[in-house]
Amino acid sequence: MSGVVIAALVGLSAWGVAAGIRVDRRNRAARQLVSRLQAERNPLYCAASCATWFQAETINGSRSARHPFVVEVSGDRLALYPVTGNEQAPVIVQREQLRWFGRPRKYTPNVNEIWLHAEVEGEWRLIRLRLFQTQMRALVRALKALATDEHTAAYRRRRPYVHHGPVAARPAEQDMLGGWTLGDPLALYLTPLHLVVLSGSRVVRTIPLAQIQAITAVQRLDAPGEAGLVRFQVGDEALAFAVDDYQRFAALLGEAARRTLEDPVEWQRKKKPDEDDWDDEV
Repeated sequence: MSGVVIAALVGLSAWGVAAGIRVDRRNRAARQLVSRLQAERNPLYCAASCATWFQAETINGSRSARHPFVVEVSGDRLALYPVTGNEQAPVIVQREQLRWFGRPRKYTPNVNEIWLHAEVEGEWRLIRLRLFQTQMRALVRALKALATDEHTAAYRRRRPYVHHGPVAARPAEQDMLGGWTLGDPLALYLTPLHLVVLSGSRVVRTIPLAQIQAITAVQRLDAPGEAGLVRFQVGDEALAFAVDDYQRFAALLGEAARRTLEDPVEWQRKKKPDEDDWDDEV
């Protein structure tokens, strides 16, 4: 065997040993963190997941890398701790900041993904995380204890959940002659429970979908070549936004708003006496 080949094999072996040491250190650090959190916070759920990842994104802002993590759910918060070998601040969502959680797809026997929406420090956060099935079930059970009844009902509604955007939009006001005046550029982000109005990454307004009625897509007669309008009512308030693909956005907004009026989907399997409410299966 040539010296070059031998050197390459030795290099690969050394790299494999070093990688194994890094993984072992990461796993040990994750276990130690779980033990500390369990002792200090008495969480509803706490587990390490070094074989999967979480990612936090600010809508219209930055997005983190995907990190292995430790997840902790207590009575007042959800916390995600990156496990990377370097000290990093956890991503924390206080109970009052949580806006929605749901799994885009049904459970699979292997890795499952869940999404969470939160409004934190004037910004809208989307957090995606992946766990194996048993861990995911335990996490969802803990989230139900943390969340409001509205969040739990929304979680159990039919899938796929309606998500769309953010899309560029401009608020519109109509004058006495039927013409429309457009305001400064904004963005609209449609989630399963809210229509979020953004200026850059800053939340300007959060509108519960359950309060939105009379949604219409309107072509502008005063400017036929310009973006059409999405109009709707929020109580006694009439709102309109100019959106390029206004017909599609109006249809999605209408579908999402209708779903907030639907009863949650019930899972029909007969439960065992010691089994929790596994409506999570749908």
